[in-house]
Amino acid sequence: KVCTFCIVPYVRGREVSKPFATVMKEVKALVASGVKEITLLGQNVNSYGKGLQGNPDFVGLLEALNEVQGLERLRFVTSHPKDADQRMMACFKNLGKVCEYLHLPAQSGSDRILKLMKRGYTSEEFIEKVEMARHYCPDIALSTDIIVGFPGETVEDFEDTLRLLERVQFDTIFSFKYSPRPHTVASRFKDDCPPQEKQRRLEVLQALQNEITRKRMQRFLGRIEEVLVEGPSERNPFQLCGRTRTNFVVNFNPMDGVQPGSLVRVRITEVLTNSLRGEIVGHRGNIISIPRAEEAHGY
Repeated sequence: KVCTFCIVPYVRGREVSKPFATVMKEVKALVASGVKEITLLGQNVNSYGKGLQGNPDFVGLLEALNEVQGLERLRFVTSHPKDADQRMMACFKNLGKVCEYLHLPAQSGSDRILKLMKRGYTSEEFIEKVEMARHYCPDIALSTDIIVGFPGETVEDFEDTLRLLERVQFDTIFSFKYSPRPHTVASRFKDDCPPQEKQRRLEVLQALQNEITRKRMQRFLGRIEEVLVEGPSERNPFQLCGRTRTNFVVNFNPMDGVQPGSLVRVRITEVLTNSLRGEIVGHRGNIISIPRAEEAHGY
């Protein structure tokens, strides 16, 4: 998959999958050293396995890693929508260590622009993937990538992208103004969207998403979330911070026995602009019995 705007294949070459046994060995070594969470990383991580002996696939890798003793959490980025099939989406329900977070780059909501980008799907097909993910995991957190001002993007095309955001209700987005990259196909297109218009579109897009994110994050207020402690809070060194399974940052006061790598149960007491605040109500080693958030909320 070589999108017309992407320079990565020209810099790093074609996709290559690391041998299955190598991945398993590396993960087991990391877990043995105390690592609790693993993120599988790839330009199109869910196309894993193509060309490998024995034809392992991405879902098979997730299933094998889910059985690794001592591993608590498993994430992966970045998934290409074209390869995001039902088997992959079902992993969010069937594999307990796979976190309820999916980054699925849309890039645009305009079918015409998606075709110029050579993305291999339409906006409706993308929405079908989102609906599939939410079918298996209703509370899944979704993020995406969006490019504004791609060559040939009209106001109508941009409005299609705004409609996509409104319809999907992503939790977060990563948004960018288009700029040509050398050697890419798109670099030969006429970059016909003026810089001021690209900036305007970016600001409109981000304002819309900020409001969507604000509303989406409200669902966490009062809930008890599993949080993996990462270390001191960036803004308050007297507090700790960590991430929920849905990849949101949570800040909270410390408790005896809680340190980086601990899994704690945190009741969310405040929703901020880009993070959550809470209080610890239990952690591994305590006799306090706190239900997991997904058990408490029926998914």
